[in-house]
Amino acid sequence: AFAIWIGMGAAGCCDMLRRKQAKILPVGLLMLLCLFVPIQMASQTWDDHDRSNRYTCRDFGANYLMTLPDKGNPIIFCNGDNDTFPLWYNQDTEEVRRDVRICNLSYAQTDWYIYQQQCPLYDAPGLPISWDQNQYQEGKNEYVAVRPELKKQIEALYQKHPEEARDSFGNDPYEIKNILKYWVFAEKQEFHVIPTDTINIYIDKDAVLRSGMMLPEAIRHLKGEELRDAIPDKLSISLKNIRLLTKVDLLMLEILANCNWERPLYMAISVGNSSKLKFDDYFVQEGLAFRFTPFNYKEWGDVEEGNGYAIDTEKLYENVMNRYKYGGLDTPGLYLDETTLRICYSHRRLFAQLAKELVKQGDDIRARKVLEYAGQAIPAYNVPEVYESGSYDIATAYASIGET
Repeated sequence: AFAIWIGMGAAGCCDMLRRKQAKILPVGLLMLLCLFVPIQMASQTWDDHDRSNRYTCRDFGANYLMTLPDKGNPIIFCNGDNDTFPLWYNQDTEEVRRDVRICNLSYAQTDWYIYQQQCPLYDAPGLPISWDQNQYQEGKNEYVAVRPELKKQIEALYQKHPEEARDSFGNDPYEIKNILKYWVFAEKQEFHVIPTDTINIYIDKDAVLRSGMMLPEAIRHLKGEELRDAIPDKLSISLKNIRLLTKVDLLMLEILANCNWERPLYMAISVGNSSKLKFDDYFVQEGLAFRFTPFNYKEWGDVEEGNGYAIDTEKLYENVMNRYKYGGLDTPGLYLDETTLRICYSHRRLFAQLAKELVKQGDDIRARKVLEYAGQAIPAYNVPEVYESGSYDIATAYASIGET
């Protein structure tokens, strides 16, 4: 925009001299002087705008997709520009992971986007959304109130008239499919509420065992029926202190229930807490995305106080060390703007997390490999070693394996 004003100013000066019937020489000199303005600007700011040899946007977008398993047509929820557009570019232009469905939660509140997500795209089927178009069209079910005080009435009905209650609200009135069918999408407007502060999703144990997701450490040693019996029968999602659910929240719950633990479902690590309901304890981190699981890892003891999330060390190692690319960050003199640096910091933090987990497991050999590769892939001469980039944790990990 500033260049436009420069051009208009130069043209104005020339026109002023022409009106004064100036000779060709003064006009030529003025035009030459005006030409030096953009040349001066380019000479001073070229390095701040030079993207040569920098492929971070492309590679980091691909890394989100490569976090997901190669089978099962996985789904990833994202939210903003930087965790969505690079993923679309990779699928549309580079033909990377066209078996994956990308669902942007910012767009998921619109009817046209929900319809798009129901349709197949490239090598991936549509999202498992069973809603009719009139159930999600603009202005309908934008939000639904949470009314836990109705539980007493519902439970009293099941005690006094169990058959009538089951016919009206299903075997479990708090299962998400029944809540959507008999309440949220009911014909009567007064039923358009969530009548509980705890939503249930039943667990297909065989599907969980086939999925390849990380099991809690306490049951990994079990086999056969003993292992199957150790898996909980249902997942209960707390809505305590939540007064309403938005259309996006309902959509996420619908997809989670219908995936049935057979179609892998992920949340990009860049999505804010407000978009996760109260599901954090059920996430396992495998890289740039959290996987939805039916296990409360905090209750199972797989999450240490202050760590936040369970970590699948083996999958994180495979992704960080073998599947991810780092956009040419090892090229000396690369220009990195503030936004790009933030994403670089996210990648370095993955190295730090992985190294710390390996040190805890006593695997110093692989921890050293991770730390050395971190220094090569995301070198300090391009990405500053500051606290928010995970550099402190990397230094701590080095100290833990006896190096300084």
